[in-house]
Amino acid sequence: MASSSKKRLSDQALMDILEDSDAESLAEWTDSEGPVDLSSGSESTSDSENENPVSDVSTWSEMECLTQAPPPRFPFTGSPGQKRECDHSPLAYLELFLSEEVIGMIVQETNRYAAQQLAAPLSMFSRSRRWEPVTSEDIWLFLSLVILQGVVGKPLQKWYWSTNQILATPFFGSVMPEYRFSLIMKYLHFTNNEGFDEASHPAPKLKKIWEIYQLIVSNFRTSYMPERHVTVDESIMTYKGRLSWVQFIASKRVRFGVRSIMLCESQSGYIWNSVVYTGKGTKFDPKYNAYGLATSSVLTLIEPLLDKGYCLTTDSFYTTPELYEHLLVHKTDAYGTVRPNRHQLPHTFSAKKLKSGEIVAWQKGKIMALRWHDKKDVSFLSTVHNAATALTRARGGKEAQKPIVALDYHRTMGDLDRADQALTFYPAVRKQQRKYYKKLFRHLLEQCLWNAFVLYKKRNDKPVPHHDFVWQICEAICVKHRSAQSVASRVGRRASYVVNPARLTGRHFVEYLPPTAHKLTPTRQCKVCCSKRGPDGKRVRKETRFYCPDCDVGLCPVPCFKVYHTKEVF
Repeated sequence: MASSSKKRLSDQALMDILEDSDAESLAEWTDSEGPVDLSSGSESTSDSENENPVSDVSTWSEMECLTQAPPPRFPFTGSPGQKRECDHSPLAYLELFLSEEVIGMIVQETNRYAAQQLAAPLSMFSRSRRWEPVTSEDIWLFLSLVILQGVVGKPLQKWYWSTNQILATPFFGSVMPEYRFSLIMKYLHFTNNEGFDEASHPAPKLKKIWEIYQLIVSNFRTSYMPERHVTVDESIMTYKGRLSWVQFIASKRVRFGVRSIMLCESQSGYIWNSVVYTGKGTKFDPKYNAYGLATSSVLTLIEPLLDKGYCLTTDSFYTTPELYEHLLVHKTDAYGTVRPNRHQLPHTFSAKKLKSGEIVAWQKGKIMALRWHDKKDVSFLSTVHNAATALTRARGGKEAQKPIVALDYHRTMGDLDRADQALTFYPAVRKQQRKYYKKLFRHLLEQCLWNAFVLYKKRNDKPVPHHDFVWQICEAICVKHRSAQSVASRVGRRASYVVNPARLTGRHFVEYLPPTAHKLTPTRQCKVCCSKRGPDGKRVRKETRFYCPDCDVGLCPVPCFKVYHTKEVF
């Protein structure tokens, strides 16, 4: 094959450059008129000769030669991979995070909270009188239906138990009655209200969810260690209720919500650590209290990975020279976009007006600050790049020279953005959920599902797609935790809004209600009579022994049977 002076840089080529810093390959892939002489050698050589290659340079100097070698990387001493073994079924991966300890705490606190609430006088018609203490099997079945609601989307929760032929999803009723699901949701709890002490609590604003949140995030960290490249980014959970720490971010698709700062593996999007932002009371590592929000949040998240040669990607909100200098002291590389007005950047960093495609760069020890004009000025900080460029294909098929730091940034941040997007495909969070701590738990459940899917893909040669993985988990939960006595056999109150779209056009015949296991002559409420109100304004309640088998509703033979099948509104 004939060689060419210009070749488009592939993703694999970028990975090789980022991992190996191979100067000869970089010179070959870039334009012959561009950067050509990068004779720094491979990463392994630099790592062995330079255990801590942080320069003592304390001032910025403009890089006159844009072809100087990139700074050597710190040697990677981490041990990535899954740390807690399990079988290769989808449910086994979810149980790594929703462990017996997590489910046991939910069972204990839900029963405790229900007992506290039921101690108060109740109305004789309250459905809470039907409450029965939950077990771990009940909670698992409850969670399976919450997960499945993200796959089978309906605007109202009660529609999942509707027997309307248009809306019916019989599986929900076969797993758990609607009243039971609603009661568990009502009393779902994660902490002991009576044992709360605001003075000694580590995170008072998260008191309702703190213990369970810490358990699940701890399971994230102990189950898996990320690869070398990690990313810090934020996720917004939609919430418009009255909460002092609800964030408004106009640039986000979800403008109002609770903000979580997450540390994830760049390539897979595995969520390894996270912090819920609650304003001034946010729980960060105390030794980083002297830093600002951006720096303290990143250092709190990456603390267990310091001094192991990890490489961190950050966006402009978190990227500061102060953060990068601290990471260098702890043998951790980083790169990302930066705001040009950040403190400690060169005084002339944004002074010069650049032309399209022009690059200027400054060096301070191992840290490089770079400005590049694409459609507008874009600024980067990096401890592993130089100002070299590579030929890449832009939108519309055009080829253009772009800084390698920009290409690497878009690749690593893009993987995380796709993972964040995947959390919205089958949401466990519902808009009708008003209690913030229950909504946060649903959001945690989404993260558990995503992490389980990531580990499942890593350990299986032919993994199922994400959408199949979700419903297969629901199926496995029901097979494992549903008792032999089918819930479908229980006779409960029938929905009053059951209709048959063919009731006005089909051929219908009146019949006696068939006998049941408890009654030889059962009755039902008449659909027509019970839709009316008496002179006192109360609803009429009239029982009948007759029904229409096709419409499956109770009806008086005269005149209600005729009215129901001839009038659209009765």
